[in-house]
Amino acid sequence: MEFNVFEYFKGYKGTTRGPMTPEEQGTSFFLAGHMGERVSERVDAYAARARVSRRNFLGTASGFAAAMLAVNEITGMKFFEVTEAEAMDPAAAKEIKVARKPGADFIVDAHTHICWRKDGYIPGVNTTERGMWFVQLLDDLGKAMGLPNGTKDMTVENFGKLILEGSDTSVAIFNPFGFREDYGGKDMIPIEEQAEVKQRWPDRTVMLGGGLTPNQGLRETLDRMQMFVEKYKISGLKLYTFDSTPKRGWWFDDQKLAYPIWEKAQKLGLKNIGCHKGIPFGQFMARYAHAEDFDAVCDDFPDLNFIAYHSAWPYHAELAALKGFKPQRKNMFSEVGSTFAATVTSRPLECAHVLGTLLRDLGPDYVMWGTDSALWGNPQWQIDAFRKFQIPDQLVEGHGYPKLTDEIKAKVFGLNAARIWNLKTATAAVPADKPRIVAV
Repeated sequence: MEFNVFEYFKGYKGTTRGPMTPEEQGTSFFLAGHMGERVSERVDAYAARARVSRRNFLGTASGFAAAMLAVNEITGMKFFEVTEAEAMDPAAAKEIKVARKPGADFIVDAHTHICWRKDGYIPGVNTTERGMWFVQLLDDLGKAMGLPNGTKDMTVENFGKLILEGSDTSVAIFNPFGFREDYGGKDMIPIEEQAEVKQRWPDRTVMLGGGLTPNQGLRETLDRMQMFVEKYKISGLKLYTFDSTPKRGWWFDDQKLAYPIWEKAQKLGLKNIGCHKGIPFGQFMARYAHAEDFDAVCDDFPDLNFIAYHSAWPYHAELAALKGFKPQRKNMFSEVGSTFAATVTSRPLECAHVLGTLLRDLGPDYVMWGTDSALWGNPQWQIDAFRKFQIPDQLVEGHGYPKLTDEIKAKVFGLNAARIWNLKTATAAVPADKPRIVAV
């Protein structure tokens, strides 16, 4: 199974004219989805009523609101809490946006990346064909989000500009890429380059270690993990159970290969273990993207937290059932990076079912926010979309999903992550336009 995010946006042209506002980034995906033509007609009508050119209108909060309102009208379901006044008047939309945004928002983005390394990606030299496929996917995403040079713009510098300065994100948890077999024998993003993020923004970032698979040798894996802790002060792990080795993958519940890793993590004080689940992109094996191995490992290591990144979508119901049938579990979490971004604009019904299933079965205390930025550019459009997103009443009544209340959104946005990462929310003394945190 090969995942290409642009299959969900049939109108995507693969071109960019340069930097876009976060609103235009989000609106562009509404216009490119399967409802794109009908959304576009309605957006054009609102632009005309606002007496603003279409191009300028798309870059405003009104353009974003108009696209959301169009989805509500087309589907006959209220997915977005948005008014016609927001869609008609850019000034009113801006006022409503400011008024609705809680001043004490505490947002932890559990899923962030840089995607460029200093020696670049050279096909046949330090990057295999499979490695270049992944780089090209990330490159296309970046260009779609207004980064003219794609992955070359997903740098440490732009990590700060896009995520920490350009959005309401309070703290970013940095995730590594490995797959060294595809990248000249070293991790796609080497650990010393990853560490620059933490060095630049020590109070607003949490750094994870990765690029580890026991298929590279268990002893080497344990030694590298210890080095990550001692030299780079990592705070947790982000791993992949599919890999680029000849064995192609491994499982978290493998008592010979994996359990020594978790025992070592306990000794090193690493409590949070994340794993890419779902989205079996490229030539990786889909079987290793399922979350079945979380069942035994969560039982056998109750003092460790296991986090399914991407919420295991499209296998999210399997993940949620592992908690739904064992409600006593307190150490199984999900994160919504790329899953939310890929569905909220093009397939809002699916987005509602994914979030509803996770919140109902895992529980509101075990779902965490993430955007997979800078892959998706500035994460502000996702933040604004989640602020307005609702699970329609029909689905709440028909499936027993909880409503997306302000309390639940606050937990997802940051409070759940703050609890397991030991982050202090500094909400009392922060300006309403830029929340800050202190990591401990």
